[in-house]
Amino acid sequence: MPKKKKLLIFLGAGSSIDQGFPSTRDVDQEVADWASQYVKEKKADPIDSIDARTRTNFYALLWKNRLDYSAEQNSAQRPMFEHRTFPNYERVLGDLHILMNGVLAKPFGDPMHKWVTRADVFSGLNIAPEAGDLDQQGSGKIFHAVENQLKNLNERLAKTLRVKSHQFENSLSNAIGAARFKPYRDLMATLAREFEIGVYNLNYDTVALSALPNSFVGFDRPSGQFLAAEVLGRSAWGFLYHLHGSVHHTMKYGSHVMEHDDFGPKIVWNDDISNHQNGKIWQDSAELTTQSEEKRMLLTTLIAGGWKLDQLQEEPFLSLYSCISRHVYDADALLIGGYGFGDSHINSILRNALRSRANNKRRPPILVIDYDEDRRPTAKRSGSWPMAMGKTLRVPPHSFRCHRSDRNALFESELKAEFELSSHAPIAIWNGGFAAAAQNATRMTKWLIGDHNAL
Repeated sequence: MPKKKKLLIFLGAGSSIDQGFPSTRDVDQEVADWASQYVKEKKADPIDSIDARTRTNFYALLWKNRLDYSAEQNSAQRPMFEHRTFPNYERVLGDLHILMNGVLAKPFGDPMHKWVTRADVFSGLNIAPEAGDLDQQGSGKIFHAVENQLKNLNERLAKTLRVKSHQFENSLSNAIGAARFKPYRDLMATLAREFEIGVYNLNYDTVALSALPNSFVGFDRPSGQFLAAEVLGRSAWGFLYHLHGSVHHTMKYGSHVMEHDDFGPKIVWNDDISNHQNGKIWQDSAELTTQSEEKRMLLTTLIAGGWKLDQLQEEPFLSLYSCISRHVYDADALLIGGYGFGDSHINSILRNALRSRANNKRRPPILVIDYDEDRRPTAKRSGSWPMAMGKTLRVPPHSFRCHRSDRNALFESELKAEFELSSHAPIAIWNGGFAAAAQNATRMTKWLIGDHNAL
């Protein structure tokens, strides 16, 4: 029997939306509501002279700061810059990290980050360390106020997604839930029959693992221990790595003695998320750690927000991330599903590997599964997605054409979920959504194997 080819899959948030999980826009609203609720519920301290400042909704102010910054962008500029300037929950959580480091008094903070506290959005709050009534203790109080708000939002995000994942898993036992999940499951099953599969899941949920339940996740699932040596030395595929964290992750505290082998907190795996409301089992954040340039970072089970490269320095993320380049080079084909091409640490690996492999005439076929509500041809789509996709995969967005003789993507206003193929490289795009792609699973598999006429 001939050896199977290797298919490497990257899954972004769009791949789980069909299964009832929230879009980025939905999470934006939820996190904003949590921030407002957190501040309202925080009790006032009548004898603390800076109490009003420590009860500030820093998240809302940072969101407004990004809105103000983006307000003057015209319709031509916005598609080029919105992917890094316009607010969403991840960018603003990253901004909270910057602010947390910026309010530290000398010499504990960062000289560049201190400028953040002088921004117009904070001018009426006097939260800068040099404010007239702030001593080092007062600056520390504001630091911890920002830290606690950031910690609360991260913990609420983890808990909410764990609840949603448990509801999703329960839904698979009823006819409606099973029917909704069937296209996703069938797509993965079809691919797994023809390929050895490896998955880098950028989502926190349990959708992919429900479709590929026997995958190696990097942990010993019965004990929960992370298997770094096996991850780094593993030659077999059949893995599913949650690069940015999982609802199955929880923080476990070890020894407080630095010399002890089990010193400090670590992330472990818990297979059973049915007890998601038990706070004793689920711990989603630990004390602060320091990363590049001694920046203070919140150690969490989920990597969310800016500064992801710094957050990736902890296990299990560091070992999982270090394997991506090897797998991209080893893969015979790539499938990228529901990914917005917004993570530079992923894009750079793909871009560099594709350039290297193209020079050796070994560029793998790539299938991108996306969703565009208006079904616009890639050559006509605005926004950051086609530009980021093109830059990452090293192909001009205008090179894509609908692969039917009677259709030309440059002149058609609607694709109707047809495949598009690039004239520059073996790259195909389906813009009809992840679950809907399953109806073409056999054709997609043939194309990924190397049949250029399959689509």
